[in-house]
Amino acid sequence: MADAAVQETTTGKSMVIDRAVTARLARDHQRTKEPGLWAAGIALFLLLGVGMFALNGNFRSLVIAGFWAVILVIALFSVRRMGSQKLTRVIEGIYPHGDRLTVAATDAGLTVTTSATSLTVAASAIWRVSTAPNSVMVRITGLTGPAIIVPRELLDDADVSRLRAAAPRIRRP
Repeated sequence: MADAAVQETTTGKSMVIDRAVTARLARDHQRTKEPGLWAAGIALFLLLGVGMFALNGNFRSLVIAGFWAVILVIALFSVRRMGSQKLTRVIEGIYPHGDRLTVAATDAGLTVTTSATSLTVAASAIWRVSTAPNSVMVRITGLTGPAIIVPRELLDDADVSRLRAAAPRIRRP
């Protein structure tokens, strides 16, 4: 799965970040955004194609809708590609290539350390922990997106379970 070797240290698990890791992290985060785009695109296609055909019963309406569907698919793939490139640059800024990333998950929270910075997120601030094939995304109360994206190699299932158990549950009236 990963080219970089994961090492156990006294402060947690660590690995050296390479280009493949940042690309995988960006791809995982981008996949969380796609279902809404595709649902909107399909709804627009159905509205255009079926709606125009139902209004006038002309076969040309379906051909025109097919043309717009092709344009829509090209646009959605372009948006996905640009989004992945942007996310890759952001993640490269957080985790520079060649830098050592160390992650420690405890009952108190999550600590992420690089050569430039050290970030500790208290368990009481964690809203949700979600996993993807190559990453673990930690969301904090009040933020719409993930606060931290960590390579999956650095957090095993026990660490993810520990973070989920330590995070307080939001109670809605």
